Amino acid sequence: MNVPVKAFPAVTRLPDKPRSARPGLNRSLRRLGLSLYARVSPTGAASLVNRQFFRPSRLPMPSRYEYLLDEADSHTQLHHGAHTIPIYSWGEGPTVLGVHGWSGAGIQFGAYVKPLVAAGYRVVLFDAPAHGRAQGSQTDLFEMAEVVRRVGQSAGPVRAILAHSLGSLAAARALTRGLGTTHLVLLAPPSDLSSVVNGLGATLGVPTGVLRDHRRMMEDRFGEDLWNQLSLPHLASGLPGNGLVVYDSDDRHVPPPQSERVRVSWTVADVLQTRGLGHHRLLWHPDVVDAVVTRITNTH
Repeated sequence: MNVPVKAFPAVTRLPDKPRSARPGLNRSLRRLGLSLYARVSPTGAASLVNRQFFRPSRLPMPSRYEYLLDEADSHTQLHHGAHTIPIYSWGEGPTVLGVHGWSGAGIQFGAYVKPLVAAGYRVVLFDAPAHGRAQGSQTDLFEMAEVVRRVGQSAGPVRAILAHSLGSLAAARALTRGLGTTHLVLLAPPSDLSSVVNGLGATLGVPTGVLRDHRRMMEDRFGEDLWNQLSLPHLASGLPGNGLVVYDSDDRHVPPPQSERVRVSWTVADVLQTRGLGHHRLLWHPDVVDAVVTRITNTH
């Protein structure tokens, strides 16, 4: 059943922080190195891209919320293969599960902990393999989805899931593999893994043939249907009816049209579009937090 998209007020633009020239320089050097390597060994360059694709960068955890980890009401571990996954929870009541994105960590949802606990909810956060404080050096979205499913089932029943960026694909797959919830909030979701791979290729300047070989290696590993298995438009029919897609018009990591594509295909979802927050400030800005918490606590 289709529902109209609700109009939310836009979030006021925040001033941009000064940008260092070094990230751009490093990116240019990587592009040059990869281009030269591809001329010498296209297959070797594709193998290098393929290996690095499954190795998250472990971005620094947001210091403003790291103290919450020491104040958690519960700190448990999930054994997944040879590694352990840390799981933290705060409060009592219906469970809200946070699913972080690639190279992120669960505590990135720290801004939601106190408001949801005050509203009578239990917040559960975890670090996926090779992320945050979890063990491991490499992972993939299929493994992340399985961890989401296992964490959710151990902490359930889950009333709501908050997912950011690539974590949206992992959460959606977990929901179609047996995890249940009534509310799903996707923050800056990419439309599908295929678009993410193509975007990475454009950012790194990966030669067309090298990118094609990288995609073939992924199909050899996960099956040719992996692009549908990790596509939000393809999975939309299996997502819950209480949905919200949040994205920012200035997001430089996930192009806004991709997030809009998710909302269009997930016809029962509403949308909150912001300006000036980019990809990560979307996680903690008070206006976004208030809108999401209100959505979860006031919708049954």
